[in-house]
Amino acid sequence: MKILLFYLLTMNFTLSQSLPYEQFLDFMNHSNGRVLGIDFYQGQYGERFESTGTFYYLGKSYYIFDAIDQRISFKNGNITTINKIEKQVIYDKTIPGEVTIFDILTGTNESLLIGESLFEKNGYKIQFTLKEWDMSGTIRTRSSTGKPVSIILNTGEGSEIRVNIISIESGLKPLEIDLNAFEKIDLRE
Repeated sequence: MKILLFYLLTMNFTLSQSLPYEQFLDFMNHSNGRVLGIDFYQGQYGERFESTGTFYYLGKSYYIFDAIDQRISFKNGNITTINKIEKQVIYDKTIPGEVTIFDILTGTNESLLIGESLFEKNGYKIQFTLKEWDMSGTIRTRSSTGKPVSIILNTGEGSEIRVNIISIESGLKPLEIDLNAFEKIDLRE
């Protein structure tokens, strides 16, 4: 009986170590989508870029980052960048193999290799690497739900992208922006 109990506990622990990323993806893939309030930080070559905005996850191939000054949409390989200040819209396509921080949130990039999941005081720390790039990082989630807390991507020496999730909702869609008065630039080929 003790051996069976030990076996069950060991199996439960082993399985739980492989499930945090899947639990995270299940949380993100809510049928009504997810809306995340985020703080975005990028540091590179001594320069810093910070932004606060809303990330709309509307499906594996459709997501939007909306901030006060810009909106960036990814839909089925097409990128639309709206500069709200300059009243300009740029249409572009993703480059095959290109990775964005949002691919990590959605699990849509095949070069993403999930590593060890560590159980910590406030949840899981899920380590990952990007196979074709010299990048690694961590996703922090709540242990009971898979709800994301933060993502850190180390993109090279002295370079880092950090996303802190400050709120999460379901079922909301972004307001439409009237683009009639905007300059339009199409970079798609």
